[in-house]
Amino acid sequence: MRDGSRGLGWLLAIFAAICTLLYLFVFDTWVVPSDDPVFAVSIEPTLRVGDRILTRRGSTPRFGQLARCKAPDGSGKHVIGRVFGKEGDSVKIVSERVITNGKGVATRFSCGKQDVVDPNKGDMTTLDCSTEDNGATTYNVLLHQEYRGSGDHAALLVPGTLYLVSDNRYFHQDSRDYGLVEVAGCEQVVFRLWGETFTDSSRRFSVLW
Repeated sequence: MRDGSRGLGWLLAIFAAICTLLYLFVFDTWVVPSDDPVFAVSIEPTLRVGDRILTRRGSTPRFGQLARCKAPDGSGKHVIGRVFGKEGDSVKIVSERVITNGKGVATRFSCGKQDVVDPNKGDMTTLDCSTEDNGATTYNVLLHQEYRGSGDHAALLVPGTLYLVSDNRYFHQDSRDYGLVEVAGCEQVVFRLWGETFTDSSRRFSVLW
């Protein structure tokens, strides 16, 4: 029994050491903040307030990947969006659809509807959920069921910048709002450890793309 306890202790110590090394040199952990209602709704349906996520230290997010970047306003806060443009790319958003270098994103199928809180009015708004395939990965986005002609945007990316797009295309907080972000301040979002509560199994131990 004593030998078994000693062996278990060694295993736990080794596991703790590996986790510490991964945190120091490979991954950073971050809890999605709740202090900005526009930011909170813009990251749905992929992320939610209270999610504890991992970002890969020193990584350069590639096209289609989810990225956490330093806010361009110098506030010290972070923004989150999906990369739809890098140096030299031309990006347009028309009727909530993203076009990069003249090529749009394929819609695979509907994933139903989702009610979200309008950050400006405080009431509930029903948005359509669609699954997109940008050539790198598939993911869900939220779109307004009756597009109202707002949010169109176009940009030509200069060196050292990325163009981010919110997965919530209607209630967005992305490069349409704050402009281009510096690639040097961005890291790829790779994993969700758990949601606001660990007991929510639907938001626990999820790979994020």
